[in-house]
Amino acid sequence: MRRLWILSTLIWLALAPSLANATDASGLIEGVTDKAITILESTEPNSPDRKSGLESLFQSALDIPFLARFVTGRHWRSMSEQQKSAYMDAFEEYVLSVYAGRLNEYSGESIRVSESRKVDDMDTIVSSQLVRQNREPVTIDWRVRQKGDEDAKVIDVSVEGVSMALTQRQEFTSILQREGVDGL
Repeated sequence: MRRLWILSTLIWLALAPSLANATDASGLIEGVTDKAITILESTEPNSPDRKSGLESLFQSALDIPFLARFVTGRHWRSMSEQQKSAYMDAFEEYVLSVYAGRLNEYSGESIRVSESRKVDDMDTIVSSQLVRQNREPVTIDWRVRQKGDEDAKVIDVSVEGVSMALTQRQEFTSILQREGVDGL
């Protein structure tokens, strides 16, 4: 399960704006998958080149402000401007370091995009499968958001029906309830 989390995280975070010109969300996911795998295959595990390449990709690909607000839920509204600013900085650092660190176990898996469907005017769900050697494929659904002329970004990934954004929100809510905003 840890390997599945690592691989799905890779692709979730690897959406690069340079690929946002794809004609549809499926093309975007396919292009990003290729780019992320190229970084993993061309760098050594735990190397500074891999870490910086992945962090750069994550920073440009992920809608960090949206996710930061989403995972705090209703607590976002009660935060002071100073707390919001400090939290946003910490959240971005957390996302970049934790997820880049989790991807060192990549071992040749691939992603096959199967279909996409519009959810509303901004969001599209792209369905895919993680293809693994000698094991059953894993279903991964990507929620891609396109706001006006802005670059498309992935705002959530569901692995076998489990939303990563909702899971992280539950974890952060638990911390907020126990330790408050400053504890987070």
